[in-house]
Amino acid sequence: MKRSARLSILFFMLLLTACSSTTYNPTVFKYYMSDSAKTQPIKRVLLASVNVTGEPTRSILRDSDDKVDGMVADYLRENGFEIASQHHFNNAWQQALLTYGEFYDPTTGRVNREGWQKVMTATLQALQSQKDWDVILFTDLIEDDVQHSGGMKHYARWYGVTREPATQGGSTSVSVEFNWSQIIKAGSLMVTMFDRQGQPIFSSRGGIDTLYGIDTRKSQKGFVRRSKILNKSSYIEEGIQLAFHPFIKMDRYPAPPAEKTAEKIGKEA
Repeated sequence: MKRSARLSILFFMLLLTACSSTTYNPTVFKYYMSDSAKTQPIKRVLLASVNVTGEPTRSILRDSDDKVDGMVADYLRENGFEIASQHHFNNAWQQALLTYGEFYDPTTGRVNREGWQKVMTATLQALQSQKDWDVILFTDLIEDDVQHSGGMKHYARWYGVTREPATQGGSTSVSVEFNWSQIIKAGSLMVTMFDRQGQPIFSSRGGIDTLYGIDTRKSQKGFVRRSKILNKSSYIEEGIQLAFHPFIKMDRYPAPPAEKTAEKIGKEA
């Protein structure tokens, strides 16, 4: 191919990217997906009732656990998967805890990794006799440190999402003296999937929403904890779609393949 033709193709690819309604977001999580997850038939998903980290969900996010898990289950069903009963998992997990003891110390907030591994291994081994599942899925609601930018819109970006500052108090105006450099907490979804042999086959994360906002009724220059946590279903849906891509391909994923294609053509030109 002549150089001029290559440059024309490069320009066309860049033009398509620029005109697309999908905005590239460099904060998308670098997911892990095994070859077996791409090739083996997966139909029945067992949603674990505990977190893969071994830690309980943070108190600020705890009330959102059931809502997010329910939306995850709906998303999986919409994409052709079946949700297996948690009954066998719960029984196996509790039996493993009785055998090896609790591995999480609430007084220190620490997880005994050796104890966690024993309980997890025993649970997976006990589930081998059950044939109504193909993979086990752990869905952890986690906190992340984020920061609103000092730009005009003061966006915060993490794990593929872009969020404007949240305000409460009836007004959206913020003092020009407000301190935007503060680090605040945001909520995200972390998904981790294991096959029947206990091997991790997929893991990723998707941002959901900030947990702190600005109370315009107060003169303070700092963020406050929001009165409503993860209350926007559309934000949760976006976080779920991001977390499952490309296991379930997300429409308008914010790191489009066209970006990589254009880059590759540019190197060859």
